[in-house]
Amino acid sequence: MRLPDGQDGQPQPVAGSGGAGLSLTPSDDPREMAGQILDITVSRFADAAGVFVLDRLPTDSQPSGDVIVRRLGTRFTGGGADAADVPHEVFPAWGVVTFAAESPYAECLQRGRPVAFRQPGTRSDVLARYLSFLAVPIITEGTPNGLITLARTSGRPAFDKREIAEATALAMQAATCLASASRVVEQQAAEARQQGPLPAELVTPHRLEVAGRCLPAAGTAIGGDWYDVLSLPGGRTGVIVGDVMGHGPVAAGVMVQLRAAAHALAVAGLPPAGLLAELDRTAITLGDIVYATCAYAIIDPDDTAVTIALAGHLPPVLAMPDGTTYVLELPSGLSLGLGTATFGEVRIRLLPGTVLALFTDGLVETRTQPFDQGIHALQAILARERGPLDEACDTIIASLAAHPEDDTTVVLARIPVQ
Repeated sequence: MRLPDGQDGQPQPVAGSGGAGLSLTPSDDPREMAGQILDITVSRFADAAGVFVLDRLPTDSQPSGDVIVRRLGTRFTGGGADAADVPHEVFPAWGVVTFAAESPYAECLQRGRPVAFRQPGTRSDVLARYLSFLAVPIITEGTPNGLITLARTSGRPAFDKREIAEATALAMQAATCLASASRVVEQQAAEARQQGPLPAELVTPHRLEVAGRCLPAAGTAIGGDWYDVLSLPGGRTGVIVGDVMGHGPVAAGVMVQLRAAAHALAVAGLPPAGLLAELDRTAITLGDIVYATCAYAIIDPDDTAVTIALAGHLPPVLAMPDGTTYVLELPSGLSLGLGTATFGEVRIRLLPGTVLALFTDGLVETRTQPFDQGIHALQAILARERGPLDEACDTIIASLAAHPEDDTTVVLARIPVQ
């Protein structure tokens, strides 16, 4: 139900609406920008707010007209709910959200104008306490790039024209700031598509040695494998290895999008199982049918432990300092791209001097060698490697993937002996 008196029309920003208390500090970090918007809107406009960035508008391959967005942040107050009342996992940052074609949110994005409306009916206990809503588009160079959603409880009046104009002015500032971040992401994606699966830019982890290799299949310049190494809070390190089905430009294009999403989810603090669940939902939004496997490990050197989750991926190998090797028994989970999978995670001890090996099937499987034989060969190499991990990676590639039939990735991590 839309509000009367034309309040769902396109207002013009009022003079001074971008003044004190309504100014955003430019930032290339979309999450930081979302935080600023939430700080302003929840204190001044509303009892609850959300900031979303557009993943895609309806296309020929998405005839339903639904709009897919990614949540940058939400905040709830009023009506007995505050930030502490709403668990993070209910509305996780970077979560994929689909707005139905007939919803006011989709209309806001499709028409590029604010839409004020009453409670449309929801199954969410959190949202049910809010009765007045406003959706304001974030428009960059004439194209909707996201939206700000605002909500009020029954104890407050509906949004008036002045408030809609102020929210619109705020969205205009957000558009300018988000545009620079979007250009950086688009430029990185374009470069990745042209250059293929570049090696990850390795960070210098806390008390951890890491080395990796990522090669396209023989005869191709680009492929669908990737890996990432990320510094996480608390001295932990995240290691992601992924494998998109196929190789060549199509697989590389999908890889770029999944890699960017996985990186963002890891930085946002999701645990391994949670990251794979969100990445699974992301995979189904990419238009064509996507199948990919992924492994995500969070290594905590201070606690000498690693937490791992798999999405249809081959299990990691552990090589102990005495030369003993193990194939970890983990729930493999389903491949990414189904959208409904659930994933388990396992936490194990990772004693100093032990090498953790994550890899894709291209390393251990060929047309003439099943993957279990290839894993045995990998174990044999790791059992006798005691030197730098970079040298161990070179030995593994030379022995198992000198002329890879498929995209090939291996990442080794070790907590050094003090």
